Amino acid sequence: MPSDKLLSQGQWDWSGGTDSSRPPTIASEQNPNGLPTNMVSWANNCTFRGGSIRPSSGFQPLVKGAPWSGLYQGGYVYEPNGALPYLILDIGGKTYAVRVDTDNSVHEITTAGAPLPANLPQHWLKQGEQFLVFQDGVSEPRVWDGTTMRKISAMGGAAPYLPTGTAMDYHQGRFWVALANRAYMGGDIVLGPSGTAPYFLRDAILHAGENVYLAGGGSFIVPTNAGDVRALSHAANLDTALGESQLYVFTRKTIYSLNVPVTRADWAASKEPLQRVASINFGTVGDRGVVPVNGDLFFQTMEPGIRSLAVATRYFQQWGNTAISNNVDRAIRSNDRSLLRYSTGVLFDNRLLESAQPFQTPLGVAHRGIVPLDFDLISTLQTKEPPAWEGFWEGVPYFQLLQGDFGGLERCFAIVYSDAGKIEVWEVTKGDLRDNGDNRIQWSKEYPAFTFNNLTQLKKLVSARMWIDQLRGTCDFTFEYRPDFGSCWILWHQQRECAARDCTEDVNAASCSYPIQPYCAENRACMILPAPPVTCDPSNTRPSNLGYQFQARVTVHGSCRIRGFMMYCEPEMKPLYHDLKG
Repeated sequence: MPSDKLLSQGQWDWSGGTDSSRPPTIASEQNPNGLPTNMVSWANNCTFRGGSIRPSSGFQPLVKGAPWSGLYQGGYVYEPNGALPYLILDIGGKTYAVRVDTDNSVHEITTAGAPLPANLPQHWLKQGEQFLVFQDGVSEPRVWDGTTMRKISAMGGAAPYLPTGTAMDYHQGRFWVALANRAYMGGDIVLGPSGTAPYFLRDAILHAGENVYLAGGGSFIVPTNAGDVRALSHAANLDTALGESQLYVFTRKTIYSLNVPVTRADWAASKEPLQRVASINFGTVGDRGVVPVNGDLFFQTMEPGIRSLAVATRYFQQWGNTAISNNVDRAIRSNDRSLLRYSTGVLFDNRLLESAQPFQTPLGVAHRGIVPLDFDLISTLQTKEPPAWEGFWEGVPYFQLLQGDFGGLERCFAIVYSDAGKIEVWEVTKGDLRDNGDNRIQWSKEYPAFTFNNLTQLKKLVSARMWIDQLRGTCDFTFEYRPDFGSCWILWHQQRECAARDCTEDVNAASCSYPIQPYCAENRACMILPAPPVTCDPSNTRPSNLGYQFQARVTVHGSCRIRGFMMYCEPEMKPLYHDLKG
């Protein structure tokens, strides 16, 4: 018969985020390699910043019903001289400016009489100085100078110009361009003699006449077994003893570093090999997902996984050459590898946001969600914890993420594949409690499987408690559970909590006058669950409320913050030698 002693176990801190690579059993003396006590097994649309659990920020639409049509081919946040940025999008061979800096209006700026091909699935865009260069791997490059879009040969000055290519970077005052047949090259340095007076020599970067300074010709090349150049990028380097930061050349299998000469004289004086191997066996799938973060580069790889160049370099002498994304393997393990070259990522709100689960649409390759890596834990002068993976953010599929600095205000945009099958522009907000207007966000988390500090004691699940605050509006809670290693969730309890956001939602308000004042958020300390419903557990031939460990999943539709969660059990007696019966 059951004992009168009540067993309890729970969590009050989730600063570690999520880890789907481990069995969900919580760590203990009996199971030291279990799920850490400050992590959950999985999370959808959650953030753990500050140690609590809250819904992720909402996405809000900015541009719907725009006049464009055709394939989404690429986008960029263009930064004009002395003004706020705006979006440049290539769709169906045409180019559009989206004025997210003002009224979200859309203006076509396609090169007069010479649009790019409409059937190519990807364009590469990169800005240097005031010049945004467009490449599609086939056509002559186009250039947007903030006023007019032209072919590069119509920009003025003398040939040669930057050649046709794919991925680009602007580094050390030069454009770098990936070419066909595993080659890449650097253009002329800014303010060089190939520039023209109308642009104050800044357009020298659109030319490629200084390559004669390179020994043996005008381009570098990577080995045949490395594959084609997929991306070119650089990171910051604060160590002046090492000189300026390096250019990193990504293929699918390998990463190379290039010591970039700063001046034209340096090109001629270079004696040593400039190109070296920085990382072997793993390169990147495409350039959109390569994200600079201070002195590091994060990127997606083919296995699939997300890697850090700094981490790979730090552990170069060790046997393991692993990704850093095992915590979110549940979201990325099903990635379609044939579509990974369209992966996209940004650094926004002190988080790395990388795309996951690409799929083909009639308008291009979209992604079902985001795997976020939160750097907030290292943003302190006190004890620094590792960054935390926050699970999977989903809701609206998108083609590409874009981030920009608007006069000190960091903003992030998603080019979205809408439910109506159209291309739209949405904004990824910071802390918005609602999604797509005033829609409530649905979020869920799977807590660890609690053993109540005894892995071998049979127990009976009797209740649970959850502490919440910052409750605003209507919140619907769905609680589920499963015993031991069950694969199916069992519905436990459903509950609704409401906290009026203002007088328009307050049924007890006598009047509601303008201006409408927001109400304070409310708390519920605590929500108490009834005994769980009992079903038959065929895999263990016992009732579902009996087990050695229990795991809970909570789904919330609405806005609140979870501060604590506890489960309660009673020890259950079992016949002698019960577990040894054959």
